[in-house]
Amino acid sequence: MIQTPTAETKGEGSIYLTYNKQNIWKLGTLTVTPYDWLEASYFYYRPVDLYFGTLKGKFLDKGFNVKFLLKNENNYLPSIAIGLDDFAGTGLFSREYLVATQQFKNIKLTAGLGWGQYSSGKQFDNPIGSIKKSFLERPLPNSGDGQGGLPSYNTWFKGPANFLGGVELFVPYANGLKAKLEYDPFDYSIFSVYENSNLTFAPNETRFKDSDINVGLSYPVNNNLTLDLSYIKGNMINFSFSFGGKFDRDYKKKKKFKPKIDKVEKIDRRSFYINLLKNINNNDIYLQTANLDKKNENLEISVSSSIYRNPIQLTSRSAYIANLSSQYELKTITVSQINTGIELNKIKYKTTDLNKGALSRIVQNNTISESGSMSYRKHEFKPTIKFPALFSSFAPDLRSHIGSPEEFAYFGIGVKHTSEIQFSRNLIFISEIGLNISDNFDEKTSRPDSPYLPNVRTEIIQYLQASEEYITRMQLDYIWSPRKDIYSKISGGILEQMYAGFGGEILYKPYDKNYSIGMNIYSVKKRDYSQKFEMLDYKTITGHLEFNYFIQSLGILANISYGQYLANDKGFTFDLSRQNKYGFRAGVFFSNTDVSALEFGEGSFDKGFYFQIPFEFLTSNKRGDYFNFKLRPLTRDGAAKLEVGNDLPGLIFNSTKRDINNGWYDFLN
Repeated sequence: MIQTPTAETKGEGSIYLTYNKQNIWKLGTLTVTPYDWLEASYFYYRPVDLYFGTLKGKFLDKGFNVKFLLKNENNYLPSIAIGLDDFAGTGLFSREYLVATQQFKNIKLTAGLGWGQYSSGKQFDNPIGSIKKSFLERPLPNSGDGQGGLPSYNTWFKGPANFLGGVELFVPYANGLKAKLEYDPFDYSIFSVYENSNLTFAPNETRFKDSDINVGLSYPVNNNLTLDLSYIKGNMINFSFSFGGKFDRDYKKKKKFKPKIDKVEKIDRRSFYINLLKNINNNDIYLQTANLDKKNENLEISVSSSIYRNPIQLTSRSAYIANLSSQYELKTITVSQINTGIELNKIKYKTTDLNKGALSRIVQNNTISESGSMSYRKHEFKPTIKFPALFSSFAPDLRSHIGSPEEFAYFGIGVKHTSEIQFSRNLIFISEIGLNISDNFDEKTSRPDSPYLPNVRTEIIQYLQASEEYITRMQLDYIWSPRKDIYSKISGGILEQMYAGFGGEILYKPYDKNYSIGMNIYSVKKRDYSQKFEMLDYKTITGHLEFNYFIQSLGILANISYGQYLANDKGFTFDLSRQNKYGFRAGVFFSNTDVSALEFGEGSFDKGFYFQIPFEFLTSNKRGDYFNFKLRPLTRDGAAKLEVGNDLPGLIFNSTKRDINNGWYDFLN
């Protein structure tokens, strides 16, 4: 509604940023919807009249909200949702609700119950209290040894309750304009539910209500931007906007697949191979090897490409080009997908299915896919590759520090040169060198929060401030597959922004199973703040045992890892994520180590969320790269992991039988 919730979500695969400004606060909220029935939000809140110590208007609060859609609306019954706001923060916005929403032509009605900060005004006894008396009183929240950040299970849906809700009117012939009216029981004058010596309230007349009725207008500028203007509390103007999108389809019209094909008149095996090499390479796919059987009926090829995310699109296009290039009457074409010399999978197509009018669901039944076995090494045709091969690019470099107590975010913009040198199929050197252009990092003071742990991450701002030129990676990798479904890597050099060293990984990922098991271990030393080649004294060994399992019924990938982190603390990290077939992925994580909440510092334990968006949503091409964003409410030293490039799960991403079966929507595109 305006300030109260509805029983609706933005829809699966959506990300929205909402900004809310009034005379009391500035409120920014990032909302991600991995499912139609689940909406998760992270917010930053800056009041103008709260003191943090002796500083007025400098307090910055953070928290998480979550909403579960229990039932979808139909012609007879409303949608129903249950939600928790600020359930793992300071508790300044701690509140819970149960709401129902129903639309009738141009009118939408919402009504429900609220607890916590929704229970001010004309409150009444908690109806749940008639079932269990412990719900009649709302206890103090869990404080996490005074550090905040622990979910306050003991307060949820407890204490007095109050009604909330309202009505939305869709104005006819006004391009989506909506008029809103709601009953808002939130008490703007009460923000702290427990004693906090660092947080005090400065009396401000704007805090107090003249009315519980809010009115407003909402106008969708386009599919991605909505503007809202409202009059709240009977005495205050409130402005907000929401910007985002839904990543559940291809937004831009893709270029039609028109391969460049040259044919040769001469029919012999060598001419066939040379022409095949030329035609595949001319279409942004790189032929690694090829093998034509003695009857000239069945062709095997191995290919690699950096621009295709979907293995079905890559292999079906490769097979299609190979069939058009051939002077022989081929019956089958088997395509192996190669990355860093590793054969990830093999997909066998019937040539009769390789036409633009074929239905993918029918072709799928005729196609065989299996695990890679490195069989491409035995192929007859092996084009000469001149090693070392160099690949390089320049791109903008956006650096950020999010999770500071002083500001929502600090940003820097620069330019980054990325290069990759392949000394062989398996031996690769990658480097990332940056040049800073502009930033506001000097406005941030580095303040490691805990005296109990080595400063393995809290000094990140000193790295961001130290140098205009910086090296973020110079890493040598040897990657190989010792046997089917097993992948290995040895790495050494500058592994990330803050650490250099050496180590290795091993991963077992059965092609046709929903699980994988991996292990990594690295010996590292902390880099100098200048991010050149000098080192600091701190060194450690870090490593983890990881188990991944894909819960097919829910479409959720669960990851749990156990081991030693950079600060020598030991424990586990639990990660849940979901990816739709278009590549949009959203996830949450938390870690629990042998570090107490007091030793960890503000936030009590490590937690956050992340999402990834394929570049293809932003460009007209089918790119294999992703835009990744990870957010921790606070940067602390506990549960800190090493961030090594070319990790094995990333190298073989989207390569299993499950991923292939999910990719048939993009057959030949």
